[in-house]
Amino acid sequence: MAIERPQLPLLEEFSFPSKIPVVGPLISFIRRLLYGLTARWAVWFLIQQQNQINQIIEDWLRQQEALLIDIDRNLALLARTVAEIEICQRYLMKKLEANCTADQIQRDT
Repeated sequence: MAIERPQLPLLEEFSFPSKIPVVGPLISFIRRLLYGLTARWAVWFLIQQQNQINQIIEDWLRQQEALLIDIDRNLALLARTVAEIEICQRYLMKKLEANCTADQIQRDT
């Protein structure tokens, strides 16, 4: 089951609201007009460029997340394997001790 991840928001142009009563819409209109004449194209280019950079970084971070999940899975498997080896080692040590004890008893008799 895939985990749904939220999409990073894209940058957008700034709107120019004005809360001044009566003349607010006129002020907002003048701001938008001046912005359109002076800065819109440069800002639009920068927004597009930054959105592309953000997308590249987001993709890279998702790849790193996938790698970390794989590493975590491998570490869990390694921990399980080490635990199984330790159990086998304890078993073999007990067998070896028992054989050494039996050999010692046999030599003593």
